[in-house]
Amino acid sequence: MPLDIDDIEPQLSNAETAFRRGGQEVEDGLEVSDAGLVQLRKACRSLAGANQMLDDGFYTLAIEAAFTSIEKTFMFWLITEGHQDPANPPQSHTTAINRSATVGFISKEITTRLDGLWTENRAQTYYQNGKATRERAQEMVYLASKMHMLVVDLVSLRHECRCD
Repeated sequence: MPLDIDDIEPQLSNAETAFRRGGQEVEDGLEVSDAGLVQLRKACRSLAGANQMLDDGFYTLAIEAAFTSIEKTFMFWLITEGHQDPANPPQSHTTAINRSATVGFISKEITTRLDGLWTENRAQTYYQNGKATRERAQEMVYLASKMHMLVVDLVSLRHECRCD
């Protein structure tokens, strides 16, 4: 028997209301008005989460958070450098990667390989039958950390970064 609205109605309404209502407690570190800094700090939080999930043995989530950190790091750079209107969010998870290539920030080889990594591995691990392993998660977290630090150093905003 399929799910019916009566099965989840109160919880669904509460979730919808929570997203409409203002004046709520903001996640620590995200209480800035600059859209680029919000993306930077979301990338930091995603990295922290990836590391925690890796330590706790939740490899699928660590991989997901590592990919999210890469996406947010590129979005930070694009917004900060004026290549992305923050009011026009990306339509896919690889948009920030491809946009970064279009404006010349990353090479075609990096773009192709990151797109392939996303398509062949992230999607396989998350949606299909690919298995998350400690080694895969660890390498993704290392990659996301390295890319994050390189971008933050290039923009010279390390003081705004919330990574350890």
